[in-house]
Amino acid sequence: MYYMCNRAVLFYYHEPDMKKLLTVLVMIIQLNLFGQNDRLNDYNNINWVQTFNTIRLDSQWSLHAEYQWRRDHGLRNWQQSLLRMGVNFKLHENVTAHLGYGWIETFPYGDYPIAANGTFPEHRIYEQLSFRQPVKKWLFLHRFRVEQRWLGRVKPGTTNNREIDGWTFLHRFRYQFKSQYKLWSKNQQQLYAAAADEIFIGAGKNAGVNIFDQNRLFLLMGYVINKRITLEAGYMNQTLQQGRRINNSTIMQRNNGIVISYFINW
Repeated sequence: MYYMCNRAVLFYYHEPDMKKLLTVLVMIIQLNLFGQNDRLNDYNNINWVQTFNTIRLDSQWSLHAEYQWRRDHGLRNWQQSLLRMGVNFKLHENVTAHLGYGWIETFPYGDYPIAANGTFPEHRIYEQLSFRQPVKKWLFLHRFRVEQRWLGRVKPGTTNNREIDGWTFLHRFRYQFKSQYKLWSKNQQQLYAAAADEIFIGAGKNAGVNIFDQNRLFLLMGYVINKRITLEAGYMNQTLQQGRRINNSTIMQRNNGIVISYFINW
């Protein structure tokens, strides 16, 4: 599935440099997903409810406010709480630059929790370029994001009153490709189907074993109520590699579930 999805992206671009870059990404995925047998697999059912708000200031500038409520075991337990805020600048009708900040809390979940010492905080700054390519009933979306991450280290034994004894700095690179097909439209309303894939690549001296950080696959249905409100829902599959090892084995989370998104343009 990962190979086929990224192969489609390779076919879409014709620039030599982009082909080389995406070929390297495909090789990294294959090496990390299929090239090793020392895996501890952790299967989880996760469900995300998220809202994305764009507040227009003028023809080029707008503000971004986003919250993602991420849950484990249906909606019973926390997986993650994620808040993002930022500013957008439209460089072209189909090209937008974005600068933002994120506050994230990651909770213990699964058999091999990422938050092994307890819930930990994260500060995140990120830069992003997004491209729209409408082709008849199709809409192709590309998002390139670079993140600077500060992850809080929880002092062992302080789970209840949580003491942070330092911060770990990481870089991360993300690329998302989304294809969207219009099934029906009337006036401002529209029904569409969409598929998306996003790869995360870790970098820096603190990346540990997870140069391949994670991959997310989405199969979605969307409904445009009017020019201001869009609803989107569907299936999500997340493959996540932790930066630590247990008994010399890499921990791989295999998460899947439902994602519901609410987009508002003010």
